[in-house]
Amino acid sequence: MFVIRQAEKKDLFQIRKLLKEVGLNDRGIEEHLDHFFIAELPAGGKGDVSQMVGIVGMEVYPPYGLIRSFVLERAPWNSKVGVHMIQVILSYAEQMGLSRIYLLAGQSTHFFTRLGFVKTGEEHLPEELHQSAHLKQSIHRGQPMVYICENPTSLPH
Repeated sequence: MFVIRQAEKKDLFQIRKLLKEVGLNDRGIEEHLDHFFIAELPAGGKGDVSQMVGIVGMEVYPPYGLIRSFVLERAPWNSKVGVHMIQVILSYAEQMGLSRIYLLAGQSTHFFTRLGFVKTGEEHLPEELHQSAHLKQSIHRGQPMVYICENPTSLPH
């Protein structure tokens, strides 16, 4: 069984390591660490260490959020954990009063559309999100696929 919890400063090294392993941008993580969640397998016994198996983070620019750094280790249960992680980050966004949540996707686009995200264009990103170093780097690397969730409360929880 896995546990999803909010990230702490002590998790920063492992988060960066996991992102680098899959070739994702780790710039700006420390600035937004309060808005990151970790999926982990709890330690099995005395002296064991829990194993980080996934992360999802969000940059917050009220009233908007930008989901970033969504990574899961490959395993038979990863789609179930992935859905739960997105539900957790969307519930968190709802608690913060964010009205729209955006994400940039290069892969797994079907996964996000099944969860209620809708494809939109880069030109529809609000000005507030253009402060994001993550967004700037993604745009610099090429045309990202942009998705929006306009009503996080309407998604299946």
